Amino acid sequence: MGGNYYYFCSQLPALQPGAVPPFTLAEFDERVAGILPPADFAYVSRCGFPPDRGADLPAGSVGAAYRSWEFALRGEIARLRVAEGHGDAIDLPPETDAFADIREQIGGAASAPNPLERERRVDQLRWRRLDELAFGHEFTVEAVACYRLRLAILEKNRQFVAETGRNNFEEAVGLIDRNSAE
Repeated sequence: MGGNYYYFCSQLPALQPGAVPPFTLAEFDERVAGILPPADFAYVSRCGFPPDRGADLPAGSVGAAYRSWEFALRGEIARLRVAEGHGDAIDLPPETDAFADIREQIGGAASAPNPLERERRVDQLRWRRLDELAFGHEFTVEAVACYRLRLAILEKNRQFVAETGRNNFEEAVGLIDRNSAE
């Protein structure tokens, strides 16, 4: 892996947490495939959300570091849900002290008043982690990998909010209609 991508990275539109992505992951991959060498493209395209536990990511890469952190984050979320009586302790991943700060951060996110706000707060943690991982890797394949991960988070949120919100709204309206007809 390697290469400097000054021009490519400087042409990418800025991504902001919670914003509408400027293009889809598929469109991004199409752009990147024509610019990055095959080995770099193969690496970047394996950096997604949610991370694939079985994806072959180079040791020491931003993608591998993010995946480890994300699974630690998910483990802490699962532990919190079990502690609140919303899950089963049987499938909990082993605890790790590698990311000790996650426990405290998840506690703050869990205090949000509703599930959507909790998800936004967790995504802010994800975004900050990607900021940390991207530091010092500007204009490299690692910057492109971080960009793809951020784009994947934004795409997840767009689908989460639009589809789920619409379905929940339609179910609520249908329930109101049925109850008022009775």
